[in-house]
Formats: sequence, structure tokens, C-alpha cells
Amino acid sequence: MPFQISLPDPSHLRAGKEAYVPLPPGTVLHRIHHEKYAADGFNASAGGNARFSPIRNAAGAIIPTIYAGETFACAACEIILRCPDTPPVDPASGLPTFQIVFPSDFREHMHSEIVTTADLNLVNLTIAGQRKIGIDHNALLAGPRSTYPETRAWAEAIHRACPSAHGLYYSSFQYGPDFAIVLFGDRVASGVLQPASTRPVAGADCHGEIVKIAESLSIDYGEV
Repeated sequence: MPFQISLPDPSHLRAGKEAYVPLPPGTVLHRIHHEKYAADGFNASAGGNARFSPIRNAAGAIIPTIYAGETFACAACEIILRCPDTPPVDPASGLPTFQIVFPSDFREHMHSEIVTTADLNLVNLTIAGQRKIGIDHNALLAGPRSTYPETRAWAEAIHRACPSAHGLYYSSFQYGPDFAIVLFGDRVASGVLQPASTRPVAGADCHGEIVKIAESLSIDYGEV
């Protein structure tokens, strides 16, 4: 059955209490992204329904964002091999079944590596970092899709209250303890993210790596 989790209103943000994580130059980041975006391309669209995007600034304009992970496995799990809000159940036995993810859903996606060329200052949204700003139980990351409007509102509040922040840093809920990040495109200067490599998710090598990661999580990654 679906699970529930509650978040305090973003007005409860303890501005000035936030912790930061520095990301040094030379950090390699992994992205899984639609092919219409370049490896270092920010998403400035108002479409979509992600945990921390789309978000808007105080004037109502879209804040372009990039999601990335510490490792390829982290990025793949954050975008492709996600935990479902409602685990699949065999209707005959009532017992949990293997989750199935269809590669065809990601045939227009790419895996890119990007490298930072300058220091980035990220708001710490690990469990401890969330508690510092007034959120308990990892609620920013542990909630289902129904909480996304609230988590986006928190991202907007953090953006407003933390003008030195280049983005958000958190332990991946899908593949922790590897870290994941969201970068604010209005705070990251041109050239700070340098593309290193790009390959299609549907390519044989990338597909094979995802299959192995999926197997380690008892997920079937294939067409049925």
C-alpha cells in the first residue's frame, strides 16, 4: 500500500542554520538525461514532476537545474532504477514480486560525465543537514511523488534564503550512501561544468552495466 510522510511548511526553514558541503574543482559527476540536453545542459523547462524541479525564483521565473550523481550506479538508480511508491505484488499470492523497468522507456536518454572546474557550495540535505533546517525523518527524500510539490517548495525556499548556494547535496535515497546533487543554473557560471563523455543509455555497454546494477537490487531491467 502507498506510504505517507509529512513535511513542515517551508516557512519553518531555519535560515542561517543550514550546513554546506563544498564540492572541489575536478569532481567527476554522472548524469542520466534526455538526449535533447547537452552533457552540461541545464533544464529550464516548466514541465516535469521531479523532487526538486521545476522550481521558480522569487520573481516567478524558472530556475534551470541539473541533477547528477557521485557514481554511474547512483545516477542510474536516481533516474532509471527508482523504488516504486507502491511495491509490485502478485495478485494471486499477495506476495511482493520483482520490480520490472523497461529499457524502452529510456531509449532517448544519455549517460554523461561532467567535471567541475571551480568550487561549488551546496546546501547539505543529508539526514543531519535536514534536521538542522527543521526537517525530521529524511522527509525531503523519503516521501512518495505526492510530496513533490512540497519538496519543490522547500527547494525554492532554500534558494531564496541561501544566496551563496550553488545547489543541493544529499545522500541518494535510491542508492545511498553515494551522494546526489541538484545545481541551480542561475548560480553556476558558464564553463564550471566541463563535459567529459557521453554515451547512449540504450548502447550495449551502458545497457549491460544497468542490467548488472538492477540485478544487484532484485530488479528486472528488460522488456517483457
